[in-house]
Amino acid sequence: MKYILAHDLGTSGNKATLYSEEGAQIASATVAYPSRFFNGTWAEQEPEDWWRAVCDSTRALLAQADVAPSEIAVVSLSGQMMGCTPVDKVGRALRPSILYCDQRATREADALLEKISMRDFYAVCGHRVSASYTLEKLMWLREHEPEIFRQTHKTLCAKDYINARLTGVLATDFSDASGTNAFDLNTFAWSEKILAFAGIDGDLFPKAVNSATIIGEITSEVARETGLAAGTPVAAGGGDGSAAGVGVG
Repeated sequence: MKYILAHDLGTSGNKATLYSEEGAQIASATVAYPSRFFNGTWAEQEPEDWWRAVCDSTRALLAQADVAPSEIAVVSLSGQMMGCTPVDKVGRALRPSILYCDQRATREADALLEKISMRDFYAVCGHRVSASYTLEKLMWLREHEPEIFRQTHKTLCAKDYINARLTGVLATDFSDASGTNAFDLNTFAWSEKILAFAGIDGDLFPKAVNSATIIGEITSEVARETGLAAGTPVAAGGGDGSAAGVGVG
């Protein structure tokens, strides 16, 4: 029998769930991780804590359900959206991830609104200009942590960071891309117009694909850490808000 392994990287922890091919829930396991709230409106998490939670919950789940690694047909993740996790060329996090609820980038949001109206911005991105989103956080990073910004190869959302650790591939899906404030919902591409207003190079964002796209496979090194079989396919997955919408029909 084959199973689907799903992970949900939430704000307070990672929930791993095993499903049959027909969609029946078989078992689940949750591992918590901390958040750091400071400076009044700032919020961060350590990407390494996400990775530890994914590894630990995967091993616990396979043991609990008595399922062999070879029986996992595919791994897919959902996760918290709108964060900013700058990584280098090999996908290593350069600093703690700035969470969706972090509001440090209010001045950057105001600067964007000096160049484009809220209505015109919404027509491109489907969101308002706000410090909550990835683009404004990336603008803050450029101004306040220039050395980190200089080293940044891509900015990733939570589940994309884990996918990069699992497969070595830096990618995102359309739903998480839509939560960056840099994605054009009319063309399903990074918006050159919005990026120009922000003064941000579009190459800092990863390739965006459909959520069901297989982006890579579990590497041999990761197989030892997670207990999964090398070569297991990994799907792009989706942002938790969008996945929840699908889940409730």
